[in-house]
Amino acid sequence: MKIGNRLFYPQAFLALDRQAVATVCRALGDLDASEKMIFWLREHGAVGGKGIAAALDAGTAVVKAQRLAAAWARERGGGRVVAA
Repeated sequence: MKIGNRLFYPQAFLALDRQAVATVCRALGDLDASEKMIFWLREHGAVGGKGIAAALDAGTAVVKAQRLAAAWARERGGGRVVAA
């Protein structure tokens, strides 16, 4: 994630597959970094009340997290997907 002029890789992502993280982050579209981080840290009922990182670590399908991320972005006006 880029915040200001610095790149960060959140600790919660370290245990996850890089491609899965990238897929979910792309689905968040052009939301700013803080909104994306809120998505990752917030507990979501759609994945059993877990945060996305915990849900993916527990075996939730990446496509389910991707769809949830895309819906989250659309609700916040950031539905335009950023190219990889």
